[in-house]
Amino acid sequence: MYGMFAGITHAFALVRHEDVDPVAFAPLLADWLVAMTPSVHDTAERLRSGDHTQDVVSTLAMQVAGTPTFLRTAEQQGVGTELLRPFFELMRRRLDGGGGAEGLTGLVDLLAR
Repeated sequence: MYGMFAGITHAFALVRHEDVDPVAFAPLLADWLVAMTPSVHDTAERLRSGDHTQDVVSTLAMQVAGTPTFLRTAEQQGVGTELLRPFFELMRRRLDGGGGAEGLTGLVDLLAR
């Protein structure tokens, strides 16, 4: 839950000093969150099967390659990266452990010690 709130907080911070009305931005963000909810079911299926590569659209290797862009964008807009960095570090650890073809599901294994 707090991860979701962290993402919402970060998204609003990114548009805070842009010419974007937060009230107009809210429906866009809410619709995006709703569009992402099926990933909960995908995660559950991958965890059940143990196959973290099942039907992956965005591999961990691809996502980790893109993280510098997210960090740079935040920094260029004067937005702190402290909400992003821990998750990106977790992604890097899984990638370094050989999970490049996986989605994000393998991160559960890193957290569930």
